[in-house]
Amino acid sequence: MGGNGKKFLAGYLDFGVLGEREAFLFKNEKKSSKSQPDFRLVIREGDGWKEVGAFWVRESKPKVEEAEEIEYDLSG
Repeated sequence: MGGNGKKFLAGYLDFGVLGEREAFLFKNEKKSSKSQPDFRLVIREGDGWKEVGAFWVRESKPKVEEAEEIEYDLSG
């Protein structure tokens, strides 16, 4: 894993009866299409590493705003 000078997220995941594992989230530097994940999640397993997840960056669409009411003075 280490020594390449890149930033990543690090933490722990609780797998219940399987125990807690050290986990790392890395940006997918080799992404070549939209279908490939933006990030990969790996855990430490013994002396090695195992990829256990993939993440994509999503953007929520803004809600459609209700039309704003405009008042007109028709009295004169």
